[in-house]
Amino acid sequence: MVDQIAIVGTGAAGATAAMQARKLNRKVAITLFNTEPYSQYSRCGLPYTISGKVKTFDDLILMPPENWETIKVDAKLGTTVTEIDHKKKTLKYSGTESGELKYDALIFATGAVNADPPIKGLDKKRVYGLRTLDDAKALAAEAEKAKKAVIIGGGLVGMEAAEAFHERGLDVTVVEFLPHILLAMVDPDMAQIVEDHCREHGLKILNNTAAQEVTGGAQPKGVIVKDRESEEVSEIPADFVVVATGVRPVTDLAAQMGVEIGPSRGIKTDERMMTNLADVYAVGDCAENTEFITKTPLAGGLGTVAVRQARVAGINAAGGNVTFPGIVGAKVTKLFGLEIASTGLTDATAKRLEVPVVKGSIKGNTKPPYFTGGKELKLKTYYDKESGRLVGGQLVGVEDAAMRLNVLTLGIQHEINAAQLFDFENCYAPAVCDTWDPIVQSADAARRRLKM
Repeated sequence: MVDQIAIVGTGAAGATAAMQARKLNRKVAITLFNTEPYSQYSRCGLPYTISGKVKTFDDLILMPPENWETIKVDAKLGTTVTEIDHKKKTLKYSGTESGELKYDALIFATGAVNADPPIKGLDKKRVYGLRTLDDAKALAAEAEKAKKAVIIGGGLVGMEAAEAFHERGLDVTVVEFLPHILLAMVDPDMAQIVEDHCREHGLKILNNTAAQEVTGGAQPKGVIVKDRESEEVSEIPADFVVVATGVRPVTDLAAQMGVEIGPSRGIKTDERMMTNLADVYAVGDCAENTEFITKTPLAGGLGTVAVRQARVAGINAAGGNVTFPGIVGAKVTKLFGLEIASTGLTDATAKRLEVPVVKGSIKGNTKPPYFTGGKELKLKTYYDKESGRLVGGQLVGVEDAAMRLNVLTLGIQHEINAAQLFDFENCYAPAVCDTWDPIVQSADAARRRLKM
């Protein structure tokens, strides 16, 4: 019998777990703890408050505190869980409220924090991460007065932040350590398309470049960088700096109580999102589960993954029994009007995980060639060389990339092969799309190589 569920963290994962638990069990007591003073808000929307596409910070609040009261969830905001005794099933908390709570089921939704690289000068004022609502508020204020910004890191967060500041009229430089931006998401040739597009819009991108030091006194003057190929050292002027070089799962509290931490540094979970301790679950950015195709350990790091894991944990904590299938890793962003979408394995991850693949790559169009308004779409799909099973896909284009990516993700989840994807009957009208969708064309190219 479950009488009390405690959830540590009130981001997308924690909030979803609470709502799903409440839907299943109307009687169980549910208590949420959040170190931040805010209720659930959209972290993915933060760059768009800086650019002004989202008008106010309040617009990002998805679950106002009074809504928790409506569904009888006790949300303790500005309150940190400081100690957990799982043998007694009690936890202590302090902050806006202090006390002790006895629980029957516990869900960790503690998220992740910025993983700062070994660069000198990151302790200066006006050096920021972009992870919290307060970070975004501070950066929006910087955009009002600053002229030059340096973004260290060319991943999703770094590029979305760079676009936001550029749209505010700032001179923005992205410093990326790897040979291309977004390499955790797309292959180098796809990344090159994105880079060319961003540069055409005035964004400066320095690839294969190591940020070594943030210069200045108490505040930044610039960033010293070193070209990793030529070894040339230079300084980029900066009024402020954003560090977006990745995150690490928050697992300290869980580890202290004996929860197992996996090789990805996340809290290790099974298909029910349960840890090695009975009645203890973990979800979202703090949790490690498995990559869908190879079943290797993986921390998801995506909002879509977080809420799906949270649904499973919330239901199970409340007395249900459902499972999580694993992480496909469907991602999308939009930079200066260009959609970039990726799912499953990239060429690099396939090699790292020792999955031999065959590629289907095409440059198609969103509409028939005779119809005005069609947009070019670069698409590639990856298939297991032995079975022909779809294992990955990437798209770059001005329109409809995300829509097609969702089809590919569904195909991965249902383990379809190149021949089956080639048989996909897409809809058709000249004003909307062509008779042979680019997805089908890509599958055909791979199917021929696979002799299917």
